[in-house]
Amino acid sequence: MKKTLNFLSMILLAIVLLPSVARAQQQQQLPPMGIDSEVKIGKLPNGLTYYIRHNEYPKGQADFYIAQKVGSILEDDNQRGLAHFLEHMCFNGTTHFPGKNLINWLESVGVKFGYNLNAKTGVDMTLYNISNVPVTREGVQDSCLLILHDWANDLLLLPEEIDAERGVIHEEWRRSNVGSMRIYENLLPTIYPNSPYGYRLPIGTMEVVDNFKPQALRDYYEKWYRPDLQGIIVVGDIDVNRIEAKIKEMFSDIEMPENPAERVYFPVADNDGTIYAIGHDKEQTNNIVQLNFKTEALPDQIKPTMFSYVQDFVTTMISDMLNTRLTDISSKPNAPFTNAGVYYSDFFLAKTKDAFTLVTVANDAASLPSALAASYREVLRAARGGFTHTEFDRAKSEYLSQAEKAYNNAATRRNEQFALSYVSNFLDNDPIPSAEEEYQTIQMIANSVPLEQINMTLAQLITDNNRVLIALMGDTPDNVYPTEQQFAAAIQSVDAEEIEPYKEEVKTEPLVEKLYKAGKIKRESTDDQWGTTVWYLDNGATVIIKNTDFKKDEILFAAQSKKGTAKYGAAYANSLTFAPAALRSALGLGTYTSSDLEKYLAGKQAGVSPSLGLYTTSFSGHSTPKDLPTLMELIYMNFTAPNLDPEEYQSLQGQYVTMLQNQMSNPEVVFNEKLIASLYNSPRIQMLTPEIVNSANRQQILEVYKAMTSNAADFTFTFVGNVTPEQLRPLVEKYIASLPGNSKKAVTKIDTNYPQYLMIGGDQVNTYSMPMQTPQTYIYLTTFGDMDYTTKNAQLASYAGQIISNRLLNKIREEMGAVYSIGASGSMDRIGTQNAEIATQFPMKPEMKEEVLKEIRKIFEDMTNNVTQEEVDKVKEFMIKNYTEAKELNGPWLGAISGWLTNGVDTFHPAIEVSESITPADVMQYVTKLLAQRNYRVVVLDPAAE
Repeated sequence: MKKTLNFLSMILLAIVLLPSVARAQQQQQLPPMGIDSEVKIGKLPNGLTYYIRHNEYPKGQADFYIAQKVGSILEDDNQRGLAHFLEHMCFNGTTHFPGKNLINWLESVGVKFGYNLNAKTGVDMTLYNISNVPVTREGVQDSCLLILHDWANDLLLLPEEIDAERGVIHEEWRRSNVGSMRIYENLLPTIYPNSPYGYRLPIGTMEVVDNFKPQALRDYYEKWYRPDLQGIIVVGDIDVNRIEAKIKEMFSDIEMPENPAERVYFPVADNDGTIYAIGHDKEQTNNIVQLNFKTEALPDQIKPTMFSYVQDFVTTMISDMLNTRLTDISSKPNAPFTNAGVYYSDFFLAKTKDAFTLVTVANDAASLPSALAASYREVLRAARGGFTHTEFDRAKSEYLSQAEKAYNNAATRRNEQFALSYVSNFLDNDPIPSAEEEYQTIQMIANSVPLEQINMTLAQLITDNNRVLIALMGDTPDNVYPTEQQFAAAIQSVDAEEIEPYKEEVKTEPLVEKLYKAGKIKRESTDDQWGTTVWYLDNGATVIIKNTDFKKDEILFAAQSKKGTAKYGAAYANSLTFAPAALRSALGLGTYTSSDLEKYLAGKQAGVSPSLGLYTTSFSGHSTPKDLPTLMELIYMNFTAPNLDPEEYQSLQGQYVTMLQNQMSNPEVVFNEKLIASLYNSPRIQMLTPEIVNSANRQQILEVYKAMTSNAADFTFTFVGNVTPEQLRPLVEKYIASLPGNSKKAVTKIDTNYPQYLMIGGDQVNTYSMPMQTPQTYIYLTTFGDMDYTTKNAQLASYAGQIISNRLLNKIREEMGAVYSIGASGSMDRIGTQNAEIATQFPMKPEMKEEVLKEIRKIFEDMTNNVTQEEVDKVKEFMIKNYTEAKELNGPWLGAISGWLTNGVDTFHPAIEVSESITPADVMQYVTKLLAQRNYRVVVLDPAAE
């Protein structure tokens, strides 16, 4: 063990201290990690790389990716935006799929655009994916490979399609050009002096997007989309050898260009001292300062060795331990910063430089320097005085626990997990060992690297040079902002301090200090419909167990009652509006505060979250078989000893007030506030504001929470996953059957007779306006009403929403160019009236508002008399694929059982049969009935006239 320890210490020192050339020499002493034997990797003579793996999770499906070592960094100044534009054009006509045939064909086999079919452009890469493809038919597999081939080499790039897409991309720019994005774009040249990274955001410039000649895009395509920069990844329920043969057959004819341009990865220069990049914007909602300590990135030739895992372990330990300290400070009243945290990653846009980054959020712009000083002080406290052994043990335990869970579930990893790891291997040379080798490596490193080495690494990361400070602020009334000199003085003052080492108070008492007397299982039965065991406890509670083998290390939990908070009126409105945030972030148990609880759960993969609804109260949770006792402790304590520590609660209020007070300058936030006010007239349904948060009463929240959980007989507790009745029996008797409960007082029926919580009906339009830096119109449109909740109606709502989505996409985006993204959702609630809704929400080009609203109304109305079989069939393929996959996942089973418990309608077992029966007439009849109720509401936020 001593040899291993010295060896790993040497590796760690090399990572932190040695320049890249020395690292490369050091790497020669290390063997590379192995490559998982289950993946077949090859390279064609033209340079194209491929990865193929057979995997049956989910069964009958496969994922197809093409990764390009090409991004916006390769653009010339007069090409800014072409890499991203080219990505869009891959869906607008290829040799074998002209026009929209590519999207239409994929949707005909159950692959939905924007959901299973997508792409993204980065600074140094572009990635395309066709995911969750039903591949029972070999012809489907071949067609997906043909699409990848067309993306690689056969785009049509027709002038008319290019011109049509300009408007779409302009709207994408419009949607993203708010607040922080504008600040970053202005600051990038300062952050990356004399570097192309300062001018290469993928969205580009609208001057280029609006005016480039089609030939410029073709030239970029021919220059950079070439085999040596392309990787094909296919993972799924396929024959590996057959797919390999098809790739060789289809892709070998792609020619490498003569004298190809060199693919350069641009370095990021070191800098003396600190670079200061300070900006503000009217629509920036938070005041944030980032202090980056730049370090050398791990060279690609070293990544496949153990170096990667050592670096990940060390930086994860540092980040986890420091973040715990910073969270503890922010959870106290009058904390010097609202939030703070650290992470280690790429230096912002650049993959050629890493950075250790401290992020600090302050109450206002003026207090940013002092907030930075306070968070930086804690970083220096750790760098100078080190971490404690208890902190290290806790962080290491959590790291190993997560690794163990991942290893135990490795046999059921989904296609996407494998595919993305191969994408990273192709693009960045990240290691792809077998699950067993990876787990053994992680264990060896975690149990070998000493705390002293962690402490030394942090001390080496915190330097006086190579620092970059980035400040983003909202506009102030007096137009006065912290200066470079003020930030520099704040850092220098902390550097000069004598900082005492950290002293930690470790809580050692048990979470459950006392238990009520254990109860009994009064009666047991089986439910053949769900394949479950059902226990009826002597305290009136019901427990349902469904044992599955979908994942070795997963147990999911839910508890629900038919009692909600609807009866609490205006006097409780503000408290219950803030309650979700308080229960999510500040709920403690027994003598443990929320911060204490986080430390207690380190190394335990278990958690429970409560939800107080208007008509129901519920809990959700998870664990592994090993941590099942911890899950049961959490369930017990959530029912018997919830607490909201006064100091943590007060601190949380302060954090939310800080976050919310600047948000009303953000158009999207204002729109959501106007939307809720337009649709509802109830103090119980409102958006959080600083006034609501400040007036929310901690005791009221606890009062309601305890009232909702006072009687265990109200609840049914459901467990789904790798758990058996034999495992659960003693734990259920100890922790659930012992809960106070009275069957005679149990609530058995949901009471929805509260008209004050209904949406305001009728056909009407509510229009508002506000000043905007980048003018755009925000629209929410809904039609809603009452419908019988049946399995068929629930599906028809979704069918209608998906068909409308396709029509909106084709008309409003593709034909009119008025939006970047648009879609609709159809849904039904299991309880209450107004339980059916079809809605759409989107930002758009203001000049086209009236025209767009008119077209959308027409699209909705056309659904009453014009739905085609082709439209229904596309949705049907998608739905049946998802229903089939759901049968092999714990989450859908748990959701289905919980839904059935709510209103007695089983939407799970008959899902495929019902979906197969749906006709265009069914969809038309459903939408006709919904629109006939004349609740067609439109809410609009326009840019104010200058």
